[in-house]
Amino acid sequence: MSARFIEPSFDALVDESFTGIILTLPAQEARLVVDEEDWPLALAVRDGEAWNAASFLLRPPIIEVIERFEELGGDVVHTTQDEFMLAMREYYSLHILNNTLMAMEDLSPDRTAKVEELIASVWKGRRGEECMDCGCGSGMGSLALRNQGIIPLAFDNDAGLIARGLHEGRLIPERTMCIDATLLSHYARQVPLGLALMAGSIIDQTAMMWRAILEELFSMTRETLITVETEKEANMVRTWALENEKNVEMFENERDPFYDRWVCLVKD
Repeated sequence: MSARFIEPSFDALVDESFTGIILTLPAQEARLVVDEEDWPLALAVRDGEAWNAASFLLRPPIIEVIERFEELGGDVVHTTQDEFMLAMREYYSLHILNNTLMAMEDLSPDRTAKVEELIASVWKGRRGEECMDCGCGSGMGSLALRNQGIIPLAFDNDAGLIARGLHEGRLIPERTMCIDATLLSHYARQVPLGLALMAGSIIDQTAMMWRAILEELFSMTRETLITVETEKEANMVRTWALENEKNVEMFENERDPFYDRWVCLVKD
C-alpha cells in the first residue's frame, strides 16, 4: 500500500486540524498503524484506488480515529515509534528533494575540514552518539559529524538548502527535518550532543530569535558546541547559557579566521 499523507510538511504533523480532515474523507477501507504499545500512529483510508493517511506520531489521536477505523474495517499494521519516525522524516525529506528549488551549492571543502578538526578535538571518543545539527543548511556539519562517527539529526527551516544537502548526499532523508528550530522539542527527543555552526550573525535585531533557538537546543542536549564569528556574539551565547544554569567553556578557534572563530561548549 502506498499512501499520500494529508499533512503537507513534516512540521505540520503537530497540527491537530488534520485529524478532523482524515475523519471526513470518503472511504471504503482503512488501515491503522500502531506502535509496540498498540498506540495509533497513523490512519490511512482508501477511496477508490487512492489511499490518504494522517499521522499521529507528533500529536495525540482521538477516540473518533479508532471508531472510524472500526467502521470501515481493515488491517492493523504494527511497527515501532522509532521506525515510524524514520519513515516520516524520510517521506517529507524526499518530498522536499523532489518538489523544492535547490539552493546553490555552498559547501567549502576547506571549512568542512576545519569544522571536522574542531569536532574531533572537542568530542574525541564520542563515536555512535546522536547529535542535533541545528541550522544544518546544506549539511556541511552533518557530513563532518558522520566523518567522526557521530550520528546527526539535522534540521533547518530553509527547504532549498535542505534540498541541496539531500541531493549531494550530505543530509540523510530519514535523519533530516524542515522545522522551526524554536519548536525543536515538539519534533524530537533529547540526545546527548548538539551542534550549531556559525550561529548568527547575532545582532540586536536577531538576538531574541537566536536566544530562543539556542535555549531550545540547550534543553534538548546535554552538551552543545556553538560557533560564531565574533567574541561579542560568543559572550552573548555564554550569558544565555549561564542564565539557563549551564556550564560554559568559551575559546578562540584559530583554525578558522572567520566563520567559526569563537566557540562556546555548553554542558549540563
